[in-house]
Order: sequence, then C-alpha cells, then structure tokens
Amino acid sequence: MKINLTDNMNLQSRFQSVKIQNETNNFKQLLQQAKESNDTEKLKSACQQFESVFINILMKNMRDTVTEGGLIKKSYAREMFEGMLDQEISKEVAKGGGIGLAKLMYEQLSKTIETNNEEK
Repeated sequence: MKINLTDNMNLQSRFQSVKIQNETNNFKQLLQQAKESNDTEKLKSACQQFESVFINILMKNMRDTVTEGGLIKKSYAREMFEGMLDQEISKEVAKGGGIGLAKLMYEQLSKTIETNNEEK
C-alpha cells in the first residue's frame, strides 16, 4: 500500500480542524462553568486557554506562509513535530501574559459575572 504525502497532509489538516473544534468546545464548557459557579479563577483559565488556541492558529498560519526548502525536507514527521511545538509554545506564551487577549477577555467577561452576582 502506497501512502501519498497529499493524503497525509489532508489527514493532518482534518485532525487539526477536529482538535481546534474540541478546544473551542472545552473553552465553551469552562466559560459556562465559570459563569455558573461565579469562579473568577476558572474564567481566567478559560480566557488563557482561548488565547492559547488563538496563538496556535496564528502560528500555524504563519508557518504555512514559509516557502519549502532549507536544511530539513518537509515531511509528515516534521509537520507533526512543528504542530506540537507550536501548541506548546502557544500554551506557554498565553501563561506568560500572551498578547493581551486573555486579559482583555477576562476584564470584559468578569463584568458579566459581577453583574450576575449583584442580581442574586
């Protein structure tokens, strides 16, 4: 059985789409839990997770613009490694303050939690 590189790329692309969809669903669940329990730490964690996903998408799209060539030839293994590397880098960037998206989201969404607390 011959495995085509294009098939691997399509498979990886579908895998990335499913992974992003799962991370989005996890974010929605964390956000709902934070709202229901009025827990600001859960809200902060959800915002950081969202920022991590956003940074990961940015890094993937930036990497896609780089032309082929260089020391290491493009392969399925290299793309898997780069994908995992981007994911871990984006998590660490979001934990360390990120690009400011998590902070802005937290400030905006915490107002909603505060409003819910005042109404009760």
